[in-house]
Amino acid sequence: MELRWILARLRYFIRNFSTVIAPITNCMKKGEFTWINATSNAFKEVKKKMTETPVLRLPHFGKVFEVTCDASHVGIGGVLSQEEHPIAYFSEKLN
Repeated sequence: MELRWILARLRYFIRNFSTVIAPITNCMKKGEFTWINATSNAFKEVKKKMTETPVLRLPHFGKVFEVTCDASHVGIGGVLSQEEHPIAYFSEKLN
């Protein structure tokens, strides 16, 4: 349960989160926990992305916001930004 809680909060900080995290969420399906190489690779990628730029900025409500959206066969996502700097990410895995 704690892993799901942590992962739910990371989605706002990592671009394409649902795609990156898919192997980890797949390992927790149906009440079982099966950690495989793909899961380890996804976990390493999440750790890497948490330490890389771009770093999120605080919003400035006097400036224009931009929303960029994208979709694939795995998930959908969006980026809220100002002056080409990310403020928040959203990503959701498709079933």
